[in-house]
Amino acid sequence: MEERRRYFRLDDEVILDFEPVSQDEVRRWKERKTDQRNELAELDRDIAALLHRLQAQAPAVAGLCELLNRKINLLHAHQPNTLTETEIRTRVNLSACGMSFRTGEPLAEHDNLRLQMQLKPSNVPVTLMGSIVGVEQVDDSEAPYLVRVNFDGLREAEQEILIHHLFQLQSRRLQANAQALNDAC
Repeated sequence: MEERRRYFRLDDEVILDFEPVSQDEVRRWKERKTDQRNELAELDRDIAALLHRLQAQAPAVAGLCELLNRKINLLHAHQPNTLTETEIRTRVNLSACGMSFRTGEPLAEHDNLRLQMQLKPSNVPVTLMGSIVGVEQVDDSEAPYLVRVNFDGLREAEQEILIHHLFQLQSRRLQANAQALNDAC
């Protein structure tokens, strides 16, 4: 039977940190989304949703706001004990409802993960819960496992930030391809 995707997927590079968590931890995490990190992430999601709407009405203003938001996120990202201390990017295949990535950690299908990502180049931090829907071995000595994850309990604002990020990524790629064609002519 043919698999139908709910959202389009794009290959991307993000800063990714993940850890297996119990079902109990997932439940508790969903119940308490009020600490400072989650408040900042929620503000980022709300800003991105408003920027997306503003883009159609006033592209220059939206561009300026996006640059200022990226600057703030970059300053925040370089504080100690943040995800970007190592700044190691991970190749992922990302959609608004899930992702896949390679890892050296042997994970199991149906495990739960806490995923912390920093989207590039906006530096927007995103923390999500996900459940592993598939793990397969691949021919890669450093990262021999391909892990597929569905995001759990996404709120509309979280999905909007992912959709906006993917839209921006696709736009940048199309512009780069058009520029390459123009340069070739």
